[in-house]
Amino acid sequence: MQNKLVNRRGFLKTASGLALAPALPLIPGAAFAAENDVVVGTWGGDYQNLLQQIISPIVAKKNIGVVFDTGSAVARVTKLRAERNSRRGSMDVALLGEVDMYDAESSGALEKIDASKLSNLPNALDTLKTTYSIPHIFSAMTLVYNTEKFPQGPKSLQALLDPANKGRVGLSDILYLYNAVFVGLGAGGNAKSFEGGKKFLSKFKDNSPRVYPSNEAVATALKSGEIWMACMWKARALQWRDSGLPVGFVIPEEGTIPVSFEAAVAKNSRNKDAAWAYLNAMLEPEGQVGFAQKMGYAPTVSNSTLPADLQSRVGFTDAEVKLLQAYDLKALTEGKADMLEFWNKDFKAAIG
Repeated sequence: MQNKLVNRRGFLKTASGLALAPALPLIPGAAFAAENDVVVGTWGGDYQNLLQQIISPIVAKKNIGVVFDTGSAVARVTKLRAERNSRRGSMDVALLGEVDMYDAESSGALEKIDASKLSNLPNALDTLKTTYSIPHIFSAMTLVYNTEKFPQGPKSLQALLDPANKGRVGLSDILYLYNAVFVGLGAGGNAKSFEGGKKFLSKFKDNSPRVYPSNEAVATALKSGEIWMACMWKARALQWRDSGLPVGFVIPEEGTIPVSFEAAVAKNSRNKDAAWAYLNAMLEPEGQVGFAQKMGYAPTVSNSTLPADLQSRVGFTDAEVKLLQAYDLKALTEGKADMLEFWNKDFKAAIG
């Protein structure tokens, strides 16, 4: 399980290049949920908007309404843990990145996948499946840069430390975990611990990077010229470029990290039938193609075929695939709380 991303390389060649969005304050979703509603814990922003546009109409055909419980991944995992022994939880479906999802599963907060409830599950790519979640989207981290400031583009993570870029690099706060592992590759680290990330961030803080509350806020800063470079998922960069921002993106020579954003049913979901129906809808080919078209997400199911031009746009080259590093999910989960404390106290609070 810890090294499952190694097996995803073949998939990446033909289908990937995703993104993720978050934002908005956590709300008590269950308080607003009708009897046949499903409460979906998610980030917010563009990702939630696409869930509303693409997935909600699919489950509406089954007379299921959707209520979003919006907040950070940290808040979502905390809620799952706090409520795991309750008779009825406030969340039915949890959407998380694979490290956070592994954390939630390890704490006993998730249902095991019930294949009998998921008619679309056989179409999901085996290398992306787990025993506790279904794969929805897939991505890899890149250096995103303003093409007007960097006509050639950066080649290395060392560009983040260049004094010429002081105060001109942006990071999304909600991606702290992935940012730490990613930049850590520039300090000789790997995707099996946060030690490289701590080492790099200790230097990086002296170059006055800017930390924004969401992915959308990073885009706004790029648009205004406040920053010239950012660490972000490939699909998000594609979306920004499509919207008119003068940005390019590159996988640095030190390598990158892939990530799977997943969906699972809370152990004490109050409406499990609706929850399984929502997961199944996320695997519907029409929904998968919709995410690829609108945001650069690639399908995670084999029966969803993209047009050749879109496939080429969101995929990765063989050379890029070789730069992907696999996670040790257990080790990263065990070190996550410590990394968050370092991120907040030693990095963000000390930015010069």
